[in-house]
Amino acid sequence: MIVAGTRAAGLGTISGRVRSVLVIDQVDGRSRSAVAAVRALAAGGFRPLVAVSGRRSSAAVSRDCAGTVLLPPPGVPDYRQVVLHELAAGGLRPLVTSDAALVALGLPGGELVDKAFLPHRAAAAGLAMPQTRGFADAAELREAAGSLDYPLVLKPAFNTAAAAGARRVDSAQALHEMTVGLPGPVVVQPFHDGGLTAVAGVIRDGSLLAVVHQAYVRFWPPECGVASAAVTTPPNLELEARLPRLLAGHCGVFQVQFVGDLLIDVNPRAYGSLPLAVAAGANLPAIACTDPPTDRDGPVRGRPGVRYRWLEGDVRRVLHDVRHGRLEWKRGVTAMRPRRGTAHSIESLRDPLPGLVRLTDVLRRS
Repeated sequence: MIVAGTRAAGLGTISGRVRSVLVIDQVDGRSRSAVAAVRALAAGGFRPLVAVSGRRSSAAVSRDCAGTVLLPPPGVPDYRQVVLHELAAGGLRPLVTSDAALVALGLPGGELVDKAFLPHRAAAAGLAMPQTRGFADAAELREAAGSLDYPLVLKPAFNTAAAAGARRVDSAQALHEMTVGLPGPVVVQPFHDGGLTAVAGVIRDGSLLAVVHQAYVRFWPPECGVASAAVTTPPNLELEARLPRLLAGHCGVFQVQFVGDLLIDVNPRAYGSLPLAVAAGANLPAIACTDPPTDRDGPVRGRPGVRYRWLEGDVRRVLHDVRHGRLEWKRGVTAMRPRRGTAHSIESLRDPLPGLVRLTDVLRRS
């Protein structure tokens, strides 16, 4: 039987305070989203605790982490009961940073991470998506490989620690190779090579409490990746008006991603480029954990023109583009030049340990 407990010095002295928040980290402990959430909550006056599952956690070593709570991984049968017990016993609010935990806890909005369900919700909100085709498992997908149009994007229907992220596939042969050992249900979509954008914010009771618009400058891995460099942009109010219908039932932080005018993903949780929103004046985790004033006049908005960089991913992307002739080396040097006021991902001179933990993990895997 898995028993949950606390490993936080002085945790009892902060039990019952509503300004204590439990950041539910990924099972692998390397979540940049969790680190960003911990730092944002501390900046907003909260006491962030980090849920860990026995692995070394980047978020848990942050100077802004008030302590840790030992929990089982999301896959165990009694995970939800254990987490709810810890939340009630400590008087904690949850802030989820992984799809697996969101689904395992049965929180509102969890259905949005099901990529087979998402097209139905998008259609109800008046948002277009790439044509999406679902398969029960990798074997069923391989049987249909000859009937698919390439290039396509292969995605797990649910993001888990065991599942790889979205990947571009250029042929039936490549599809067979990529799906060996692939777990669970998957979906495929046509590959669209367009500009990537996202809208992030906080929603509660169908109302947007905060909104930040961003455009991707670069992303890693190439073709199908997450933001390695991004910038906030002016708001698209027409698009915003459709988000409450898309996010119906969800309460908290979110990020909605687009390629061109097509919706491609919804993250109903804290996400990787969260430091950009915070730097732009919208501390999404703090807003999500604060009871909103009754006299608020519209959502908190992130100011345009603020830049973001995930250094590890951006260095790899620029080097990749230079090696493959997509970018001249002089332009690559210019791209990597530091810019004053840029928000960074896990890298921080003020809080260096999370970056060092992630670096050692990267070197170990290499």
